[in-house]
Amino acid sequence: MAPRADIDVSIIIVNYNVRYFAEQCLRSVLAARGDLTIEIFLVDNASADKSIEHLKPLFPEVIFIANKENVGFGKANNMALSQAKGKYLLVVNPDTILQEDSLAAMTQYMEENSRAGVIGPKILNQYGGFEISSKRGLPTPWVAFCRVSGLSALFPKSPTFGRYDLLYLDEDTPSEVDSLTGSCMLVRKQVYDEVGGFDEMFFMYGEDIDWSYRIKLSGWEVHYAPITKIVHFRGESTRRSKIDRDKAFYGAMHMFVDKHFRKRNSWVGHQLINFGIGIAWTVSRLKALRKKIAWQSIDWMGLWLIMVSARWVRTWEIWVNLGWGRWLSPGVNGMVALAITIQTTVWILSFYGVQAYQKKRGNTKVLLTGLTLGFLINSSFTYFFQQFAYSRFVTLFGFIVGGIFVIGWRMALNFLFKTKSWNRYIRRRTLIVGVGNNGKSVRNNLRGDSSIPYDPIGFIDPAQQAAGGIVDGLPVLGGENELGRIVELEGIEEIIFAYDKLGYDHIFELISQIGNRQNVDFKIIAPESNDNLDSNLPLLSIEYLSPRGFKSSIKKLTSLMQKGL
Repeated sequence: MAPRADIDVSIIIVNYNVRYFAEQCLRSVLAARGDLTIEIFLVDNASADKSIEHLKPLFPEVIFIANKENVGFGKANNMALSQAKGKYLLVVNPDTILQEDSLAAMTQYMEENSRAGVIGPKILNQYGGFEISSKRGLPTPWVAFCRVSGLSALFPKSPTFGRYDLLYLDEDTPSEVDSLTGSCMLVRKQVYDEVGGFDEMFFMYGEDIDWSYRIKLSGWEVHYAPITKIVHFRGESTRRSKIDRDKAFYGAMHMFVDKHFRKRNSWVGHQLINFGIGIAWTVSRLKALRKKIAWQSIDWMGLWLIMVSARWVRTWEIWVNLGWGRWLSPGVNGMVALAITIQTTVWILSFYGVQAYQKKRGNTKVLLTGLTLGFLINSSFTYFFQQFAYSRFVTLFGFIVGGIFVIGWRMALNFLFKTKSWNRYIRRRTLIVGVGNNGKSVRNNLRGDSSIPYDPIGFIDPAQQAAGGIVDGLPVLGGENELGRIVELEGIEEIIFAYDKLGYDHIFELISQIGNRQNVDFKIIAPESNDNLDSNLPLLSIEYLSPRGFKSSIKKLTSLMQKGL
């Protein structure tokens, strides 16, 4: 590398438990350096996945800083920023992939816009869609009111009501904005020397808004510059930690508001902002809770209604046999309803006991085990507690019909998603792009481990030579130019890029074309050989394919990736 005094760009990456993502990020940085002289810092926040040990041998040119504890995003970045010598400083997340022109395009933009103190590129999410956090406004009292009242949702592209997400600004046109996301920010060294680094009061989240705002207050401009793109696999570090993302995010928003607006706004205005943040946090909690209890709620409600129906069926039988004048009970009174509620809850707890909600939502044997366990417990109640002795028929009815319901609605859901297996997740219809050695290896791994929730439908041959043929038992459905049609026709939910060789610009183009039109997720798998890392696409960790909790799957898939490195 060139002497540090001549460095064009210093790249700072803070890593936490995402070594494979960090590896691919580093490879993309090296592929994007072009004619620029760069230095790269990777600060590791005490990762438990042995990131430093994994990455050091692969990247001897990188300057590693290993922390003994997780000091937070801002402080970790500051450790490297204080040592950086580049004319420009790029703060980038480890779960991102840069385009080959990203460094050149962003530095050129800075040279042509002398008042821009910090810029951020266009960011794509893992689905290929635009990530709206690429450009943001500030949570002022008016912005908070618009979000709380729902005006920003009703008029998302209004300059008056949608000032936080800034959706009224064209995503492909450079714009001066209030704030950028810390997943990718290019800052002038001069600006860093004037303003300083991140405020270490923010542990995670909020520090990027604070930095952008302080840069703007110092007289520099903050620019959204979609002259290049990056892909951001958002939230990977958080997913691998015990950090409560919502609590950290909305807590950071409160800190930002207290720091910058407490003295500038009236007490009412300041409380309005905090109230808006509190409402947003509550809504996010409710959404998260809804996702967590969706399966349990459906099971509980269905079983409860079936038990109640059984009680009415039994009462009708008594009514018919004994005559109109001998009605013995009103069907479901308060005590019976309570008993049914308890018995239904016992079944749900039995499902928890056999991990029917944690790991094996669609496994028939596990569900039958839970049903049987619940039936035995509920049956014992009818013998030992008078309150539950209203009818053993009801318990038996709940076991049989409830079992049909619990298993049946999962099978119906599985059928609607056109899948063949429902072992843990609903399996997703998948295309493998590439028919070479790497594509075949991916196919073999997917075929060899049923716990991976992907159902390969066919191959795409980039050269179109094998189109219409069969490769490893799967049809070759067409070439790249037919991807959009095949995705729509086959109901594809996953595209796995498994080329033996693939350039960054090419894959970004494909992701943009397909992802913006379809709700398709993308995975990128490491090739088995990589002779020229600067021109080939350094590919995303195969670990990303593996469902959490299946250690055997992770080991098998990781071994495949290691063969290709």
